[in-house]
Amino acid sequence: EIYTLSLHDALPISILTNDFLRSVYKRPFIVSRANTIGHGKYGFHWLGDNVSTFEDLYYSIAGIFNYNIFGIPMTGADICGFHEDSTDELCARWHNLGAWYPFSRNHNALNQKSQEPFAFFENGIKKKTLNAATNSIRFKYSIIRYIYSQMMLISIGEKGSYFKPAFFEFIND
Repeated sequence: EIYTLSLHDALPISILTNDFLRSVYKRPFIVSRANTIGHGKYGFHWLGDNVSTFEDLYYSIAGIFNYNIFGIPMTGADICGFHEDSTDELCARWHNLGAWYPFSRNHNALNQKSQEPFAFFENGIKKKTLNAATNSIRFKYSIIRYIYSQMMLISIGEKGSYFKPAFFEFIND
C-alpha cells in the first residue's frame, strides 16, 4: 500500500518502518519523497517528479549533492524525467548519468510515452537509449558491491557521504 505523508510525519514513520524491517531483514530499503533532518539514517530519498528536459537532468546533479550534504546519502532522480515525453538522446544521457546516482530508477507519469530502454528499439535498430542503458547498467552492477559497502559505512557513521562535491575532499583548494 502507498501512504501519503506530510513532512512532519516522514521521520517518525521512517524510524518505525526501519525498526520493524530490521527485525525481519538485515538491511531495509525505505524510499520516501518526504524527509526532514535525520531522515538519512532511516530511509532514502528521491528528488521527486522532475521533467524530461536537459535542464532537469542538469539540476539532478545539484539535488543529489545537496541531499548528501544534508545527510541523506541514498538519493536519486527519475531517469529520463517523470513529466513530459523523453527523447532518445535525453534518455540515453540520463542513463549515463544515472549509473553514478546512489539510487536510480527509470520512472514516468501515466499517459506519457514509454521510456524504458527497449521502447527506443525500432525496426530492428537499437537506438541510443538502449545502448546507453545496457552499458550504464552493466557498469553500475560491476561496482554495486562497492557502492553499497560505502552506503553501509555511511549508515553506521564511519563515512560522511557517497556522492559529494569536490570541496568535501579538497577543503583547501
